Amino acid sequence: MKSEKKYYWLKLKDDFFKNKKIKKLRKISGGDTFTIIYLKLQLLSINTEGILEYTGLEKTFEEELALDIDEDPDNIKITLNYLLSCGLMEPLNKSEYKLPEVEKNTGHECASTIRSRRYRNKQKALQCNADATLVQQSSNANETIMQLDCNDKQHNCNTEKEIDTDKEIDTEIEIKLKKVIALFNSICISFPKCHKVNNAVLISLNQSLFNYDIDDFKKLFEKAESSAFLKGNNSQNWSASFSWLIKENNMLKVLEGKYDNKTLTNVKDANYGMLSRNYTSDDIKMIEKALKK
Repeated sequence: MKSEKKYYWLKLKDDFFKNKKIKKLRKISGGDTFTIIYLKLQLLSINTEGILEYTGLEKTFEEELALDIDEDPDNIKITLNYLLSCGLMEPLNKSEYKLPEVEKNTGHECASTIRSRRYRNKQKALQCNADATLVQQSSNANETIMQLDCNDKQHNCNTEKEIDTDKEIDTEIEIKLKKVIALFNSICISFPKCHKVNNAVLISLNQSLFNYDIDDFKKLFEKAESSAFLKGNNSQNWSASFSWLIKENNMLKVLEGKYDNKTLTNVKDANYGMLSRNYTSDDIKMIEKALKK
């Protein structure tokens, strides 16, 4: 599983240019350029909590910063000296400096939070309304059918909405959804094909997509296809389905190998001195068939 990605941004206060230290900086000859340099330095250190580090790649700190922010080293030097003189920059040691305002004005958000917000907005758009009318499918067989069939308008509509997987995909979640269904249909050939998913399945799949990537789903479906138990070879003749596999708890069990084919091991026979070896379920069937002849 991939580590969680974060997005950062710098919050510029509405009184930024009213601050006396910034006003003084702008009054210096070339002050607007120095102000831009200060803002660029803040953005440069946004994901290091305002810390700028001199690595020694160039002869001076300002020359090294010039490589990062594409500004003139002499202008950067003037800016650094001013920031140090008024407390907008603080030396931590010989090679590190901190911009204290960055930590105060940095915002960040996880990728999963952004996806969750998009999904909630999507769910609101799909919310069933008891007074909704039927949406007629067009003559094109590949177009989406969204049928809101409410039998009793005096009660809440409990009809599950189906989303045609052939619909043109335009969101990140829907793109992944289409990829996952395509993987299932191509790998799990022993299972019924999946063409449509209802709202409950979509919610389960969306939760799994937050914590697993496409490679995890590929491994899941490969394990399911190779599992005799999940394909119905069990005492209850039960078989797994797409909706069962993509539930997060079930997905974890399958990936951990809990439904892998078991091997049978016969112990060493005291009378015949038979050596231990592993037998698969196919081996056992072949032996039983040979004994019946």
